[in-house]
Amino acid sequence: MNHSSFTYKNVFKGHDVMVFIPHEDDEINVAGATIYGLRQEGFHVICVFATNGDRSYLAETRIQEAAAALKMLGVPYEDIIILGYPDGELDASRSPYAQGVGHTITVDGHDSTYGIADKDDFPMAEYGKHTPYTRTGFLEDVENLIRTYHPANIIAVDFDSHPDHRACSIALETAIGHILNEKGNTYFPIVLKAYAYNTGFESVADFNSLHLYSTKFNRGRLADPSFETDNPVYRWEERIRLPVMEPCRNQSLSRNLIYQALRCHVSQRAFLKANQIINSDQVYWLRRTDNLAFCGTTTASSGNAEAVHDFKMVDVKNIADKKLAFDTCLWEPSSMDKERSITIHFYKPQHISVVKLYGNVNRGSRILAGRLVFSNGYSVETGPLEHNGQATDIPIESQNGIKWVTFQVLKTEGPHPGLTEWEIFDHPCPDMHICKILVNGEFAYHWDMYPGEMAKVGFYTYLENMPVVWKMNDVEMTLDKLNKMIAAGVLTSRIQAVSAQTGEILDEVYLRKASIFDKVKECYYRFPRNRLRRWIDRQKIARKHHKLRVLKRNSLKKI
Repeated sequence: MNHSSFTYKNVFKGHDVMVFIPHEDDEINVAGATIYGLRQEGFHVICVFATNGDRSYLAETRIQEAAAALKMLGVPYEDIIILGYPDGELDASRSPYAQGVGHTITVDGHDSTYGIADKDDFPMAEYGKHTPYTRTGFLEDVENLIRTYHPANIIAVDFDSHPDHRACSIALETAIGHILNEKGNTYFPIVLKAYAYNTGFESVADFNSLHLYSTKFNRGRLADPSFETDNPVYRWEERIRLPVMEPCRNQSLSRNLIYQALRCHVSQRAFLKANQIINSDQVYWLRRTDNLAFCGTTTASSGNAEAVHDFKMVDVKNIADKKLAFDTCLWEPSSMDKERSITIHFYKPQHISVVKLYGNVNRGSRILAGRLVFSNGYSVETGPLEHNGQATDIPIESQNGIKWVTFQVLKTEGPHPGLTEWEIFDHPCPDMHICKILVNGEFAYHWDMYPGEMAKVGFYTYLENMPVVWKMNDVEMTLDKLNKMIAAGVLTSRIQAVSAQTGEILDEVYLRKASIFDKVKECYYRFPRNRLRRWIDRQKIARKHHKLRVLKRNSLKKI
């Protein structure tokens, strides 16, 4: 068994984690292996499903499938919450989550939230009444949910190609933004966002390979090839990579816990996506809530000043558009405004060491130059802001006792230049510690090097570089020498990364030089067994899947 210093306590704080997802099966896409790991370490995990997943199947079916899957991952039924909203239409004109749409009635006659026989929807359970299907009602329920449970940590779906996923991401960020902006607020959860599709359900199908690979982003499904991910603000290199416990990375499907959980989602035949979902890591992006921009009042010479501290990086008018216009959460000073400035007055003097500015997502407009001015007279000029709304780090000297900060726009291009958000911090990074040995850039636990292959060892750390001492079979050496010995043909090696400060083993991996016979064994034994497992499950589930669709059709006939 590999020794590792990794613990979820180095990433999450407190004892509770809320997982906020749109549909029943997204709990696995967004956080399957993480949920299992958190439960193994004693965290209280609450899973919230925004919709009943009822567009093609009965809500009872979808929710019970999710309950069975979550039970395998360690989450009891009482820790499942359903908001009770509909599985939204792909046409935004019928979706209750779209801006400008009034009270919605679904094809099966529902016009308000609902639960199932043994579990009420959240509004009914908490307030004794269902919520009408409106965008306003949805936003209010999400905010009330967070205020009710106050989770120390939130894992949530991010903005991707599915309209419901977009709606849930925007609603959650809107709700958190409302809470963070309240004067006297003391609630600052850790918020991790993840994709359900392009790093999960629709990711690269690479499970049946000689090695277990890390999560890949399926760039072939990007709405805009200039984006690095679905949410244009995120950089792929800034993702948080969490290790995966052994039951969730077993390369035999019949013994893999994630595959077993996917099999519970019969209606979705989710097990067919195991090759995309099972990886050696699970990836997230951190949304910091300790932004000092929430700790004051913001004014602007013109434009919507609230947009720069609403916690939303992106928003759209039509969540179903294929060609998106990210133009609804932007501070855009008037073209007639000669001052073009925005100012935050803090409730109390602050220490500031980091400033990040987020410009236009749409590439046709951009701030080319600006000036930051602090209340103590310190100022710094900025160059062009990054494209796609990505963060522009403004290099500043740490400042103490700051009462206000002003950003003035000096030069622009395009018709609608502005800011989507600004972040102001008193320290550069949160207290998170993750490290993992890499082989060829992949999270590695046990690595067989087959004939004709090369293996290069590296080290992943999140947020800070940890000084390490490398050991091969208990002999200290440099990383360069270690890789040279591997290239020279060392047969079997136990490779360890040891803390240079404490002597603690941070991580270890077993690297073995495999033979051609090992490769044949994998190709003609494990691969066929996995394919056979999927084929058998497909036959077993086919009839059940058909019956579930018939149940839904029959329920519609009764309306």
